[in-house]
This record gives sequence, structure tokens and C-alpha cells, in this order.
Amino acid sequence: MDPSTMTLKSIIGNSDLTKKEDLIADYILNNLTDACLITSTELANRLNVSNATIIRFSRKIGFTGYSDFQKYLREQCYEGSLAISDDVTIPSERLKLSYDKIIEADLFNDNLKILEKNISSISEKNSLAEINKATNYIVDARRVFILGSRARVGITEIMGVFLNQIIDNIVVSSSNSFTPFDTLASCSKDDCVLIFSFPRYSELDLGAAKMAKEANAKVIIITDKATAPIAHYADVLLLVSVDSNAFFNSYTPVLFLAELICSQVSKATIIKSKEKLERINKHISQFGMY
Repeated sequence: MDPSTMTLKSIIGNSDLTKKEDLIADYILNNLTDACLITSTELANRLNVSNATIIRFSRKIGFTGYSDFQKYLREQCYEGSLAISDDVTIPSERLKLSYDKIIEADLFNDNLKILEKNISSISEKNSLAEINKATNYIVDARRVFILGSRARVGITEIMGVFLNQIIDNIVVSSSNSFTPFDTLASCSKDDCVLIFSFPRYSELDLGAAKMAKEANAKVIIITDKATAPIAHYADVLLLVSVDSNAFFNSYTPVLFLAELICSQVSKATIIKSKEKLERINKHISQFGMY
């Protein structure tokens, strides 16, 4: 596999390293900016290892040498500098931090780099087994409840539309007339509850997850990190990065993951999906809607 397409943690995690090489890996992971600038000799002196050990380490993890590895580190450091830390969740603070980035940015290319990195996080942070497990919960459920507050409402509605076109009994909680608790009032062990939750995390989402868990429903949580407050309620936890260099989260990667799940569900229910889509098309086409 081309190491340039992987994160540094993934590259190191997939390598069988010696104790000295572990020492090098730990230093670089914790001092990325520094490692971008110093020579292999300087790095060797700091860690009290030989220059040859540094070169072997670089080759063992898939690069042609230290110069090739350092080029990769500089690209990683640059891409990381484009986004604002996801620890900053208050929009007004993010806006202030984003000002200089936006003024100096090549908006299209810089945002494209962040988006590509966010989308890649889906395959890096989730296994196919986890996505398949979520798919099976949705397919086997008596009803599927889809919830998300504030900016996530749009994604819940899009996913609800797609799933409703191929399977039955989809319930989307996106109305101001109902709280998540009204929606989940009859939720049971035969149901599946899917919740989108991203910074700034909502107490309503947490309450809904707790209610679903107490009802013994299967709970699928889609969020940005395993340490998110809602994560411990999940039967299936799917992670996706929403980094951006703006005051708002980037939800395009979340929509990509939602579409991926919908594709998996349609594949698993292809006969039923085809019949339902044909019925919808028969009537909706009469009104010029496609």
C-alpha cells in the first residue's frame, strides 16, 4: 500500500518495529512540526540512535529513505495547519481563528485537501465489519429511527428519504413539533435508532441515545471521535472527521458515510428495494417529479 495515502498513525501501527524504532515513532508522532525540519543526523543525535537506524526506520514503514519520509511529514503538517482544531467548538471562536486562514488560503484547493482527509477518515477509523453490522441492524429492524439536531437535521432527512425509498418503517425526527423523546416513546428492542452527533454536542442527542438504550433498541451512533459524550451508548460506533478551516463543521464527509450505508442497505435488500422504487416511480412520475 502507498504510505502517502495513509495517516502517520496508520503507517506506524501497521509496522513491526524494534524498540529503537518505536522510540523514533513516538518522537515523530509527538513532535511532527520539529521532525519536518531537522535532518536524519540531528534526529539520530536527539534520540541517541545511529543515522542508519533512522534510515532503516523510514524504509521499514514504506518510504525510500528519510528524505522521502520527511516530504510526507511536511505534507501532513501542512494539511493539518489548514484545519482548525476540533477542540474549538464555539462558532464565534472558530470564526476568529479562521480569519487569517481564509484571507491567505487557496480556498478551493485547501478545502479540497481537508475534505479528502475527512472522507479518508471513514476507512481509517471504521472497519467493513462495523459498517456491515450497522447495515444489518437497519435491515433487520422493525422500525428505524433517524435523529440529529441543529445542522445534522438536513442529513437525517436526506438519509430518511433514501432509506424510505428502499425499506419500510423509517421514522425521521426533524420536526419542531416533536422532541426526540416524543419520537422514541414507543421504541423497543425490535427497533434500530441511528443518531448523528457532532460538536457542539447536544444534550438532546445524549438524552435520546439514553432513552433508546434503556428500551434495548440497537443504537448506531455516527460521530467524530470515540471519546464523544454519546459514544458509550453505541452498539455500533461509526466515526468520521468533520474538520474545516471555517466556523462550521464540514458535513460533506458525514453525508458520504450516510450514502455509503444507504448503498449497503439497498444492496442487502435489492429485490424489495427494486419493487418499492418501481411503485414510487409509477406515481411520482405523473407529477413530473423524478
